[in-house]
Amino acid sequence: MWSAPQQVDPAGGSGSPEVARGGVDDRRSLARSLSESVISLILAVMLFRTFAAEGYMISTGSMAPTLLGYHKQVACPTCGFAFPFGVAYDTDPTGEAEQLERRRSVAVCPNCGQEHIHLEKVPRNHGDQLLVCKPSYEYRPPLRWEICVFRNPANPQEAYVKRVVGLPGERVQILRGDVFIDGEIARKDYARQVSMRIPVHDHNSRALRDPLARERWFVVPHADEHDSVPQWLADGAAYRLQSGLAAGVDAETFSWVQYRHWVRARGRHASRVPLAAWPQDVDPPDPAGGGRLNWNAETGQLAYEGALSEALRDQLLAHTEDALFRQAVRALYDISHEAPITDQYGYNPPEENAGAVPLRDVMLSLRLDVEYGHGEFVVELTDGMQTFSYVLDFQHRECRMHRNGSNEPTQTGPLPAGVAGRPVIVEASLIDRQALLAIDGQVVLPPFEFEVPAQLSEAPRSAVRFGGRALDAVVDELMVYRDVYYTADRALHGVETPYRLPWDSYFMLGDNSPVSHDSRRWGDGAVPRSLLIGRPFMVHLPSRPAYLKIGPWETQLRLPDFSRMKLIR
Repeated sequence: MWSAPQQVDPAGGSGSPEVARGGVDDRRSLARSLSESVISLILAVMLFRTFAAEGYMISTGSMAPTLLGYHKQVACPTCGFAFPFGVAYDTDPTGEAEQLERRRSVAVCPNCGQEHIHLEKVPRNHGDQLLVCKPSYEYRPPLRWEICVFRNPANPQEAYVKRVVGLPGERVQILRGDVFIDGEIARKDYARQVSMRIPVHDHNSRALRDPLARERWFVVPHADEHDSVPQWLADGAAYRLQSGLAAGVDAETFSWVQYRHWVRARGRHASRVPLAAWPQDVDPPDPAGGGRLNWNAETGQLAYEGALSEALRDQLLAHTEDALFRQAVRALYDISHEAPITDQYGYNPPEENAGAVPLRDVMLSLRLDVEYGHGEFVVELTDGMQTFSYVLDFQHRECRMHRNGSNEPTQTGPLPAGVAGRPVIVEASLIDRQALLAIDGQVVLPPFEFEVPAQLSEAPRSAVRFGGRALDAVVDELMVYRDVYYTADRALHGVETPYRLPWDSYFMLGDNSPVSHDSRRWGDGAVPRSLLIGRPFMVHLPSRPAYLKIGPWETQLRLPDFSRMKLIR
């Protein structure tokens, strides 16, 4: 039997029985308070989840790489680039996740194109866990390009996460990978471009271990090879330009560094080189055979679709000593590996990327450190039809945009303070038929909108470059990105004809368009507002697998992965 200890009186007497009974009451009161606190906390959590915020875990990869489903974290063995590879998709039948995961055990690096990256021993990660603000749409309607959690119209017990594209009453159509609203292209502002961009190439992660790989960035040789003309020099992952102004060197000639999208294999691009005659000791390709190699005697051109393999190149060279033919085959091999940027996803298995299409919507990001000089730094982008040059003029302290090589600027504005003398992040984009330049996260000139002709030219194989003159400058942290390209395959709504939304519904699309089941493919493409749950604002409590081994005993643990925590914009 428990009894309360007696209190000792300062005068030496023992405490009264009333004091002892008070101790018992205090403890009972404390236990009651704790119980009430726990119950109150449980009720508060229930009310918070019901009315304020709730967590949802993503299982599929329809929003990758913005948001991840079940996936594996991969480090490319050739270039070291880290990327997620999905193991669950909207297109998967239910109940076959483990079987499908075993089949999807090979990845392709989205940075250097390395194929056959085996993932059998790479552990699987859970999908992103979203913290969703449920009252978001009680006070305002969803905005275009905003990520939204809603209930599946076909099965309200399921929660989906997609991006809001079409608003009530609008006519939505997908053309050439872009979203059109009421016949006009839906353009994204700079902040939304940054939140949706997908990496194409990280110059800090280069395939240095592969002797067959080519540098994506290269210094363009001057037409005048005079030694006094300064050029950019490669310094690891950086490029340096020394003007030579102090030594009186002619520094007025521009020096350029160009990006070329080099690929290892495959592709659907066509490459051609001149070849007047086919050698008699080599069997010519059969035009009716459906092969990728073709020679046209009338035009005198040797052509190939995709990237010519090393094996086929060597096979063609092995059977003849014809110098012109051998020169043509080597030239064809080189240029066939320069291809347009496509909508391939490193997140998807190779078979899901088989229909990759060329695209024109790109963004260049770099860090510029101008140490000395009074010259100009230029970023140039092209979509194959339009070319935009952004000039940072350090002598006149202004920023200019020139279109299609015109000497007269289309736009002019002041150069932001502090650009010289410290590193700044320069970002330029051609996305959604608008040209845009930002420095340190601030748009420098108003976005320039332009139209594209109905008849498109071939997508460029070299879409971005930068240059400079009369400057001592360093450029590093080079990144090339692309925009989301919305596919039309297997689509039911908003492709051949515009899809009209009811006045209380929304059109939802996933960022990982090739594998996303969304408003394009559902029986009814509209998502009523009544099915909206809320807006996710944070990826919280993500985990990564770890292993604990004690002697022969081993078990898998899940540890917090703080690198994946982020706010959702």
